[in-house]
Amino acid sequence: MIIKTVFIFMVKAEQISYISHLGNVTYLQKAQSMSESFQALIFGVAAILHGITGMGFPMIATSALAFLMPLSQAVAIVAIPSLLMSLLVLCTNNQGSLIDELRYYAQHYRLLAAMSVIGGIIGVQLLLVLPVAWLYVMMAAVTLYYAGHGFLSMTGKIGALTVPTGRLSMAAFGLIAGIVGGATNAMSPILLIFLFSQTDDKNRIAKASNLCYLLGKLVQIFLLQGEYRAFGYGEYALLIILTAVSMLGLFGGIRLRTIISTTVFKLLIFGILLVLALKIGQSGIAQLTA
Repeated sequence: MIIKTVFIFMVKAEQISYISHLGNVTYLQKAQSMSESFQALIFGVAAILHGITGMGFPMIATSALAFLMPLSQAVAIVAIPSLLMSLLVLCTNNQGSLIDELRYYAQHYRLLAAMSVIGGIIGVQLLLVLPVAWLYVMMAAVTLYYAGHGFLSMTGKIGALTVPTGRLSMAAFGLIAGIVGGATNAMSPILLIFLFSQTDDKNRIAKASNLCYLLGKLVQIFLLQGEYRAFGYGEYALLIILTAVSMLGLFGGIRLRTIISTTVFKLLIFGILLVLALKIGQSGIAQLTA
């Protein structure tokens, strides 16, 4: 009788444990679904901004994905939609044919682009070998500077940052932007410091920066082949969904470019970047001090 009672108790305990396990699995699935929906929302907003201004998507998208997965995987996933978006930006608002447009920007910004490729190769190698905590801190610092400077410049509290625009400065900024972009996808702030010092033409800034983004993404995709081979079904499904959302957002942003003020979107994006930078910085510092 005692043995039978113990056996029944064990069976009941196992059933309770199994039901509890199912509840945990359901909770985790719901949490993952909500997280992926949030990522899709961030990607869509970032893509709209990229369509309006020609910049911002890689840094914002990578910052958001870094909460879900290792930074190397996040960079690999963001590289695909970023490549397509940069190509589309280069194909829009052209003064002549696409070939003439590419030839013009390659002629005037070949040094910036070439040095960004060299820097990108170095940056991807750093991504693969450096402790992720250092990369988080680097990414947070660059993003925080960009967002903070953007807020202050829009409120008129500080003036625009200007730097020399000669060939030596172009080479230096291209190299630094490539290293930071290859390691963290936060290339935009470095490029914009140089390009805003050189010209106020938004179309020129968008085209020149996206030429560097395009080449940088090609470098990342080539050097991160191991990451793509390690992807499972879930990562590829997420990549397809986020790429589709990004393309829709980009086309929406391009259509909205002439009818909606960029000030509202810039304030929104600076706010998102500020929150993401603080969170990523906190994660990086916590890992360094652990």
